[in-house]
Amino acid sequence: MVDRRRCLVLVPLALLAAGCGSAEPTPIFAAASSRPSTGSVPMMEAAAPSGSPFVAADGRDLRACADGECEVLVRTGDQIPNDGGAGPLSVAVQSGKVGLAPASGGMGGAVSGPPGMVHQINRQVIAVVAVQSGEGIVRLSKK
Repeated sequence: MVDRRRCLVLVPLALLAAGCGSAEPTPIFAAASSRPSTGSVPMMEAAAPSGSPFVAADGRDLRACADGECEVLVRTGDQIPNDGGAGPLSVAVQSGKVGLAPASGGMGGAVSGPPGMVHQINRQVIAVVAVQSGEGIVRLSKK
C-alpha cells in the first residue's frame, strides 16, 4: 500500500509537472491506464459542447460542480469541488485527454479519457465532452 503522505506530495508535483509540457504521462493518466476499465461505461458520441464552440454550460465556474451536476471548462491544476459521489477532483489535461483524480491524493479513483469517454465513480458520472489546446470540457452528473 502506498504511503498516504507520499501521495499527498506526489499529486501536486505531478500536476505541476504536467503544466511544464512533459512528454511523460502524469500519475493521474498512469493510474487511470494501469487499472482495468471496469468503472467506465461505453463511449458516448463525441458531441459538441453546450452552446458556442468550446464553451461549457457553466463556463469556468468550478463551484457549479459542488452539487455533482455541471459542465465546466477545466485546465491542469484545477480542483473541482464535488459532492456527487466522487469527492473533490484534481484535473490534468494532456495529449488530448482529461484526467481526474481524487483531490485527497488517492489514485484508486483516477480516470482519464479522450472526448466521448464516460466514467462512473460511485454515484458520479464523469464525461469528457471536448479537449482543445490544454483545456477540456467535463460534464458531471449523478446516477
